Amino acid sequence: MFKRVVIIFWILFSFQLSFGQGIGYKDKYARGLYDKALKGLNDLKCSESLLYSQQLLEYALKKNKYDMAAASYNIIGLNFEEFGDLKKSIQYYNSGVSYARLAKNDTIANYLYNNIGNLYYFKLKDSKKGLHYYQKSYGLSKRIDTKRDIAFAEINLADVYLDLKEYKKANYYLQLVEKKMAPNDYEMGMSYYSLMGYYYEMQNDFLNAEKNYLKCISDFKFQEFEYHKSHQLDIYGMVYNFYKKQNKIKEALYYLEKHDQLQDELFSKERNIEIKMAGGDIEALEYKYKVQQIENEKKIQEQKINSSTRFNKVVLIFLGFVIVFSIFIFKAFVNYKSLSKKLADYNYQLQVAREKSEEATRLKTQFLSNVSHELRTPLYGVIGMAEILESEHKEIKKSPYFNALKFSSHYLLTLINDVLNVYKIEDNDIEFNYENINIREEIGHIKESMNVIAKSNKNEIIVSISDDIPQFIKTDLTRFSQILINLVSNALKFTKKGKVTLSLSFDKKDDNTFLKLEVLDTGIGIPEEYLDKIFEKFVQVDVNLQEQYKGTGLGLSIVKRLVELFKGSISVESKIREGSKFTVWFPYLKADEIVVLEQQKANPQTKLKNLNILVVEDNKINQMVTQKLLEKNGHKFQMAENGLEALLLVEENKFDVILMDINMPVMNGIEASIKIRNLGIKTPIIALTASDKENILKEILEKKNGLTDVLVKPFEYGDLENVILRYI
Repeated sequence: MFKRVVIIFWILFSFQLSFGQGIGYKDKYARGLYDKALKGLNDLKCSESLLYSQQLLEYALKKNKYDMAAASYNIIGLNFEEFGDLKKSIQYYNSGVSYARLAKNDTIANYLYNNIGNLYYFKLKDSKKGLHYYQKSYGLSKRIDTKRDIAFAEINLADVYLDLKEYKKANYYLQLVEKKMAPNDYEMGMSYYSLMGYYYEMQNDFLNAEKNYLKCISDFKFQEFEYHKSHQLDIYGMVYNFYKKQNKIKEALYYLEKHDQLQDELFSKERNIEIKMAGGDIEALEYKYKVQQIENEKKIQEQKINSSTRFNKVVLIFLGFVIVFSIFIFKAFVNYKSLSKKLADYNYQLQVAREKSEEATRLKTQFLSNVSHELRTPLYGVIGMAEILESEHKEIKKSPYFNALKFSSHYLLTLINDVLNVYKIEDNDIEFNYENINIREEIGHIKESMNVIAKSNKNEIIVSISDDIPQFIKTDLTRFSQILINLVSNALKFTKKGKVTLSLSFDKKDDNTFLKLEVLDTGIGIPEEYLDKIFEKFVQVDVNLQEQYKGTGLGLSIVKRLVELFKGSISVESKIREGSKFTVWFPYLKADEIVVLEQQKANPQTKLKNLNILVVEDNKINQMVTQKLLEKNGHKFQMAENGLEALLLVEENKFDVILMDINMPVMNGIEASIKIRNLGIKTPIIALTASDKENILKEILEKKNGLTDVLVKPFEYGDLENVILRYI
């Protein structure tokens, strides 16, 4: 989730420009030190900034100029905030507040409170403490009565209240800001319009939310400063999330691309900043202790003035020597300390980069999932219509155009599934569901489904399962099938007029028992230089054998990652023009004995009788496909176009099974299923959806959505029959 944007950097630096009032324009020496310290901070030359700020602090303490001292401590605090030493930063800000009070300078105290509030809110993620200091800053800004400063304080308060979900208070302060905004104050406008957009979004007023977001973005062209870009990045993220929630795919993709482009630009610049800061770390740490030395020397000076005895003078001189000696001792360890600090800084930057990368990956995965749903839905219609045409018009099988249509639709479905699987695996968004399966039966199903591919290349599939393999084992059937189908289909694709042999046996390694799965083909083989690369994403082997073999280059990378998630291993052997052998080892898990006995008693030849089925589907083409499938197999059915119609039909009719689409207008499938269960109806509800199966299954296991099982579109009728048979 993108953080609501408040323009923290330019507030900090514009405030610092006002600090000059605190040190006195007549004192040219102090003013010069202050300007150099501020310039070093702006250029991220922290060692240079600390050098001049500690000289200004030393000068201020000698002259008893408390406003100068407060300004110095503020710059020192900002430097340590850049280093990530937030504890020291707060310490120096508070020292600045103490001297600002002594000087009775409300302007400097106001800005220091604002900086402390920013540190707690943005860096330490402590909204309540941030609010505490923002309120102090707001009180002082109203006392000083500077219109623009008051407006920025009100923006800070509005942002914190939005974070705390106190929307009435947030809106109150945003209305105050609106009254103070100048027409061309684009910096204030960036913050105001983005917060108003988020406020309206939280109130479900999407029209006004969009209006404010777009107004904010349209003003970007007036932002001339480099440090505005990090806030523009956050705003692009907020607008992307807004359009994604509204299911406006085109607009969401546009602002996601804007976000990613700007993120890449800023990431490159951040690396340069890291290098620049890292080079000054050693010197900066030395100046840190010089600042401490100045403070101690000031205390010693005050003790000397207040002391009238010779003994006290001797003691103070001795203490001075102790401090100087301690500094020299510390310098002996400075290299060690500086290296530790640099390592901590690099770790922090690495953590920030990792979090940004994970957020970008998550957003891309979510977007891919949404697009996959939108593609799978019409594909169900295309593939289903093709099967209907083939069954009703046998002569069409000879048409090259029809065969091209079937190939292209199945290829597109495979591509969509592969891309989605890759991103889910990378995001660790896969949960294994172990169950007892009849291993010979499941491998038989896979062989039957692969026979179509085998016949196209005139291949033969041979299955060999060792006699000592039990009838039932325990595994995740979906993931096991994915691995096997990928390996077998890959072997069939690269083999012509040959054999693909699938064998399963036991193998023992280090007193552990493994299932050894081997897929051996007599195909074109893999060049030796590719053997260590074929499991990488998008790698396609070029064997220079004239014929072209199309593919995404994702199948084997998915296989390898799934095998690793099984805590197994995979290897490959191959020779050009002789064939390849893939070997997979899975940890062997025994099936539950009680379940095995029950499954052995079950009649595997059970066929579905003619059923009365309710089909809930809003897509007209998908209705036609499902209708044909059911009519072909002798079932009765009724159609409902949304969840509300389905609810009315189940109150008046009794059905054997309900086939429920998920994404529908008026009332979606999840909501309808819950309401059906609330009526006490226990009819099996099978979700037919193009959405992600994993998430829906997870909700089913947690008994949250009323569904019985899930079947992902597109599917074969045999798949539908099997899932219905399981519950009838």
